[in-house]
Amino acid sequence: MPSEQHQALLLWGLRSMVKDGYRVEGIDGHVAGWPSTNRLPPPPDLGGVRPDACGIHEQDEVFGFVEAKTEWDIDNAHTRKQLSHLASLRMDKNGRPCSLYVAIPRGSAYALDRVLIDIGLLRAPHVRRLHVPSAFLESGR
Repeated sequence: MPSEQHQALLLWGLRSMVKDGYRVEGIDGHVAGWPSTNRLPPPPDLGGVRPDACGIHEQDEVFGFVEAKTEWDIDNAHTRKQLSHLASLRMDKNGRPCSLYVAIPRGSAYALDRVLIDIGLLRAPHVRRLHVPSAFLESGR
């Protein structure tokens, strides 16, 4: 069962994705503060990796994924596999990479940097990093 911090990070990822023009199509689990959570199916399994959320861009029809990572779940083999695989996915129609939103606590930015350097994604334009202030995570807002 995901922690409250994980679900708060996921909420920030969902909000950012929607702000960028995505329509959320799937969410893994219940997210407090997200109105349509109970009506959405879980995201699909994508080659052994299931994102925390997925959506499609309203205009470009590009898929986007959200991964929420707590400070204890950033620097490990599982996260490296998830981020590497999701960031490698491309759209069939035009070959554009799918967007990947990675929501983490702000204090864990350096840990995420190390992981993204190791997997070659530090400056990837389709990987969007969301550094959430800890004050918003403690209260679950």
